[in-house]
Amino acid sequence: MTNYDAYNAAGVATGSILGAMMGFLIIVVIIGLVLAVLNIIGTWKILEKANKPGWGAIIPIYNQYLLCQITGVNPWWILIAVCSPIISVIPILGGLASFVVAIYFTILLNVSLARSFGKEDGYAVGLILLAPIFYFILGIKDDKYIGKKPMNDIIFKNNNQNMASNNPVNNDIQPNNNVNTQENTQQNNETNSKPTSENFKYCPSCGTQVESNATYCPSCGKQL
Repeated sequence: MTNYDAYNAAGVATGSILGAMMGFLIIVVIIGLVLAVLNIIGTWKILEKANKPGWGAIIPIYNQYLLCQITGVNPWWILIAVCSPIISVIPILGGLASFVVAIYFTILLNVSLARSFGKEDGYAVGLILLAPIFYFILGIKDDKYIGKKPMNDIIFKNNNQNMASNNPVNNDIQPNNNVNTQENTQQNNETNSKPTSENFKYCPSCGTQVESNATYCPSCGKQL
């Protein structure tokens, strides 16, 4: 084999490798675009179910803020997660702390999202590991938004506990108020319906009962 033939063979092999790499990259890009579209559609539908603007799904950070609003997660976690990479400049501990914050916020948000749509906590595993697919499924299926059901937050615990404890108190008080109102109305009706001796009198001639302000008896015509 001449040098020329060897050079051509090497060129063909290199071209084949480059072609295969380009094909693989194209497939990866297409899959990435499909997953991104699924994630946007799912988040859009999820926000609309909770009466939030669906278009917020296409705006980074704002979509996380809207998800925090519908799940009850404290939105300060978004700022913490966004700023946490700054501490990664600290050797070892900085990068570890940033990673822990990102993981914790992801778990907190997705567990709260699953609960807010009546799902078990296990469903959050899919929302975390296969976010585009499970967000899409949650968005297009008939699962109803049942309200804010935040996961217990170890940092902003008081905020979540107060929010969860407000409704039971109001629900306990409301029935008592309704009962008292009904009892008072019934007592007033009974009082008003009872006749009193001051509202009528009797004709001295025929004994017919007449109103107290009547001048003549309606039966015998005698002046009262």
